[in-house]
Amino acid sequence: MKNLDKIENSSIEKQENFKFPDLVVFTSTLYKNDEVSKVREKLALKFFNNADQLGVRCVVLDGGSNENFLEEAKKFSNVEIIVDSSLGMGEGRRAALEAAMGENKASFFLWIEPEKDDLINEKDLGKMIADLRENKADIIVPRRESKETMPEFQAWIENRANKKAMEIAGVGREEAKEVWDLWFGPKMFNREGAKYFLEYKGKLDKWDSIIKPVLNAYQDGKRVSSVDVNYKYDISQKESEEKDREMKKKRIIQYIKILAELGDEFWRKKEK
Repeated sequence: MKNLDKIENSSIEKQENFKFPDLVVFTSTLYKNDEVSKVREKLALKFFNNADQLGVRCVVLDGGSNENFLEEAKKFSNVEIIVDSSLGMGEGRRAALEAAMGENKASFFLWIEPEKDDLINEKDLGKMIADLRENKADIIVPRRESKETMPEFQAWIENRANKKAMEIAGVGREEAKEVWDLWFGPKMFNREGAKYFLEYKGKLDKWDSIIKPVLNAYQDGKRVSSVDVNYKYDISQKESEEKDREMKKKRIIQYIKILAELGDEFWRKKEK
């Protein structure tokens, strides 16, 4: 009986930490056997564990990761893995969101890269979800309080990209208070905001699928808010990426292609 009491008490204590029954996280994974993937998959497993401790459900669209990662990820009862290597980046994210929205209890949804395990904590999630719960916003764009822990080149290019994206979309500094940290990645939204991500169709349809819907929603009069979060870039991830020249090339390509995708549509709107 004593052991049973311990188990029951432990279960009750854990459930008391379930502060986000109305939230579902959706994300995508693709970890091969290269060095960067090995570092990133460890962070993803920490991410799932953090979510499990908070009682947060995660829907994951996997594009064909190594078997060891998939086996470990499937051990988490709060994680639903959908393996489909046929979907592109944007398609995969929408498929994960659609599955997340199938959870009837969920009112709010968070897109976040699985390597950002440091953000899955009660305080930061609480900051992000507050205005949504109080019906003061449709979309939340988290903003890093500091970028000092980031790879220097990445921080530089993302600062430029954020400013340029808002300029293209015509988002005024006064309206947005500060530059939205669009390139950070995470976005949280209600079911109304979710429509913009779920119905998004772009020529590029890659990284833009989590950036452009925010600007489209803003231009349609939806309420977009920004909140500060205390996110720190993982040191092991930073070291592995700084050694990888391909990662720097990827950042440059993202910058050029996403801004080109944004500009193409928004300039057409202005011409009309």
